[in-house]
Amino acid sequence: MAIIVNTNITALKTQTNLNNATSSLNKALERMSTGYKINKAGDDAAGLYVATGLETQIRGSKVAQDNIATGNNVLQMLEGDLDVILDNLNRIRDLSTQAANSIYGAAAQRAMGDEVQARLEEIDRIATASNFNGLTLLDGNSRLATDGLRLQVGANADSAGNSITISADMFSPLNSDTLGADATGDVGTLTVGTGLAGNVDTVFGDGETAAAASLAARYLVMIDAAIDSISTKRSTIGAMMNRLDAAASSLTTTIENNTAAKSTIMDADIAEESAEYTKQQILQQTSSALLVQANALPQIAIQLVQG
Repeated sequence: MAIIVNTNITALKTQTNLNNATSSLNKALERMSTGYKINKAGDDAAGLYVATGLETQIRGSKVAQDNIATGNNVLQMLEGDLDVILDNLNRIRDLSTQAANSIYGAAAQRAMGDEVQARLEEIDRIATASNFNGLTLLDGNSRLATDGLRLQVGANADSAGNSITISADMFSPLNSDTLGADATGDVGTLTVGTGLAGNVDTVFGDGETAAAASLAARYLVMIDAAIDSISTKRSTIGAMMNRLDAAASSLTTTIENNTAAKSTIMDADIAEESAEYTKQQILQQTSSALLVQANALPQIAIQLVQG
C-alpha cells in the first residue's frame, strides 16, 4: 500500500462510518423521544401515506359514532313522548270501558267525557311540544315529516354503506284528530275519519243512557286502533335503535382495527430502538477513536523523510 500525504483514504472511510453512526444514533433517539418510527415523510413515504388514510378513517368513524348517539337520542325522546301519549290513550280506554256500562246517567257520562277531552288535549299538546334541536317530531311541521332523518354512520361518502335513514313515517303527524281515524270494524254511527277528537261529544254527550253506553263500546274500536298505531311506531323505534346499536358496535371494531394497523406502521418499538441506540453509540465512539488513529497515518511519511 502506498504511503501518501494529500489524500487519507482511511480517514475518509472512518469519517463516513462516524457520520453514519451519528445519523443512526440521532434517528434512534428521535424515535424513542416521539414514540414514532415515522416522524417525517422521508422515513417511510409509503407507510406515512397509508397511516394518514387510516387516521382519516379513525377520525371519521369517531364522528359517526357521535352521529349514531345523536340519532338514538332523537329516538329516545320520540319514544318517551309516545309512551306518555300511550298512557293517556289507555286512560281514555278505561273511561270508555266504564262508560260502556249503562248504569251511569247522562251527568256521569259527561263527566267521563270531560276527562277524555282533557286527555285528548294533552295528547295534542305533547305532539306539538315534542322536538329535538328545534325540529318538531310529532306535529308534521318539520322537514323530518317529509324527508325523514338521515344519519351518517360511516366515515366515507357512499350512502349505501355509510348512512341510515329513519323513515319520514316515524315523524308523521300525530294528534287527537288522526289517532283512531284509520280504525276498521264496527263503530256504529261514529265517524271514523275524524279520529278520537271528532267523536267525543257523540259518545259522551247528552243522550239516552243505553244508547250512550253502546256508543262508548264502539268508541273502543277507534281507541284500540289508536293504541295499535302507537305500539307499532314504538316497535319500529325499538328496531331502529337496535340497528343503530349494531352500527355503533361495528364502528367500534373498525376503529380498533384501523388503530392497530396504524400502530403497526407508525409506532416505534422502544426495545428495538433502545438496542439500536446502544449499538450506534458504540460504533460512534469506536469510529471517533479510530479516526484519530487514521489521521495519524500520514505522519509515517515524515518519519521516512527524517530517516
